[in-house]
This record gives sequence, structure tokens and C-alpha cells, in this order.
Amino acid sequence: METKQEKAKRLARIWIDSRKKAGKTQEYMANGLSVSTKTVQNWEKGITAPDLYMSSEWFDLLGINPLPYYLSFIYPELFENIAPEDSDERLENALMSLIKKSTMTEKRQLLFLMAGSHGGSWYSLLQMFTAHCHTDLRSRVMAAQMILENYEMDKSTKRLVCPKNIQPDIELLRESIENGRRAVHKNKKGYTNMINISKENK
Repeated sequence: METKQEKAKRLARIWIDSRKKAGKTQEYMANGLSVSTKTVQNWEKGITAPDLYMSSEWFDLLGINPLPYYLSFIYPELFENIAPEDSDERLENALMSLIKKSTMTEKRQLLFLMAGSHGGSWYSLLQMFTAHCHTDLRSRVMAAQMILENYEMDKSTKRLVCPKNIQPDIELLRESIENGRRAVHKNKKGYTNMINISKENK
């Protein structure tokens, strides 16, 4: 069984790996988070750890999506160092575990996308989502803004295709668009949502 010290070291790797991936120094992180360089060093040594809010600020400052790092920490046997070239079995196990641990709302939304009577083909939607995630953040923010506006207009005029089915989390979508827009203005490649993190930890 993993010791507390071993777990602390794995948590410390999150701060080290994410910072280095973004090409930032400890001094940069300390200044951006309004903490001392010693504090950042202690986090990266596993001596202490940032709280949930500061963790979110860490990734927001880096402009990196924290989810892959959190998943690799919580489920190292499934998500640590996972790569597209991994075996089919490992990828399937990781995906099934991720779905199993999703909230019921997330499962209902996924099922709606895959089998809902919205008139779209799941395989076609999957290609669209994949292509969308390969575009730069600016393009994704603009597309998301258009989707939000279309959804709100159709809802107000009662033109939604499946009004009785699971709906999007509009509060989260709005925050994502705003955070994405701020990240683009700061030349970042990603952003973090505090709403999403707080909901995941309820």
C-alpha cells in the first residue's frame, strides 16, 4: 500500500511536470500566485501542498487543463503516462473507468450525444468534437460563443430539438467561454474552471 510520503511525492510531480511543460520558472509561479518562491519549492518537494483554490490558480496561471494531471494522480494505474499508442486494452480500461466515475448528469449527457433523438450521428459528432479540440483556443472560444447564442435563442423561441432531454450546464459553459477568452488575451493555450472543480468535489 502506498505510504503518505510516496503519495506526497506523486502530488509534487504534478506541480513540477505542469510547470516545466508550460516552460515557467518557480519564480514566475511564485509571483503570479502571490506566494514566496520557497512555498513553490515546498510544493514541488512534497513538503506542503496548495489547497484546492490555489491548485486551480496554479493551472490557470499556466494555461493548462488540470484534469489529466488530477486523473493521473488519483488513478495512476489507469491514467499515469497514458498515450494514444498504448494498447487497446489499457485505453479501454481507462475510458471505462472514467465513464464509471462520471456523475449521472455527465452520463446522461454522454448518452444523449451518443443515442439521443437529436438527428445527428454520434460518429459524425465525435469527428466534429475531435476536430474542434485540435483547433487553437481562440477558434474554440468563438465556436462555443456561437453555440451558446444559438442554444439560448432556440430555447427562448421554443425551438430546441429535444427540450425534455438532458440540457447543458449553461453556467459552466458561460464561465468556460469567459475564461477561454481571458486566456486567449493572455496568449495562454488553456484555462481552468473553478465551477467545474467545485462541482466535481461535491
